[in-house]
Amino acid sequence: MADHHTHHECAQANADYFSKRAQSYRTELSVEIAKRCASFILKKYPFDSNKTEVLDFACGPGLIAFELLPHAKRIIGVDSAPGMVEVFNLSVEDQGISPEKLQCIKSDSLKGDQSDFNGLLFDVIICVRAYHHFEDPVHVTRVFAQHLKPKGRLMIIDFANAGNIEAYFGHLHGHSHVVPHKHGFSSEQMIDMLKAADLQNPQVEGIFTMTKSEMKHYQGYEQFAKVMNSNIDFTFHYFIACGDKA
Repeated sequence: MADHHTHHECAQANADYFSKRAQSYRTELSVEIAKRCASFILKKYPFDSNKTEVLDFACGPGLIAFELLPHAKRIIGVDSAPGMVEVFNLSVEDQGISPEKLQCIKSDSLKGDQSDFNGLLFDVIICVRAYHHFEDPVHVTRVFAQHLKPKGRLMIIDFANAGNIEAYFGHLHGHSHVVPHKHGFSSEQMIDMLKAADLQNPQVEGIFTMTKSEMKHYQGYEQFAKVMNSNIDFTFHYFIACGDKA
């Protein structure tokens, strides 16, 4: 019971934190990162604009979903933060896109049964820069695997445990309580998670890095003023982890 309570509090803290950031989340920095991530996602699966159905979990305001949309038949975004869901769906409406092609739904927790994502199955499930926020990423990976179509692919982009990442999250005091995995993840950890979910061909690849000094070239870094103006140096090492449904 205590573990569940801790998990619930962490999930609620994440939802509250990102709801507050929803209106200001789109910056030069966040868009640049989204574009880089989307480019690697597109390289890792043969997207077909007439067939490919995508789930973007912990999608935020949809920065990556909108990048992928021209290459997919349908994308469903899922986020726990009401503010993010609202911003996402307002963007869809403002651009005149049909909700049948792109929409975001709110989900507080994953139960691990057919009630998740209304029982839908997907060709591709992506989860970008969110795994380090999950209290139990092994459980989340298993749920994703259950919602892949045969031959479907799960793609996870997150931080490797390198580049002084722990010091970065440790210094963000207001943010650190919603980051259970402050070290990022090793390749071995990701492979083990994919295997535990019975996904085939598990693989992890480093895709790009972003240094503190590079981040300062983009408008939006000011949101992290506390750590950006400190004497702590760091580099984000991004990886993509993939696993396939049999």
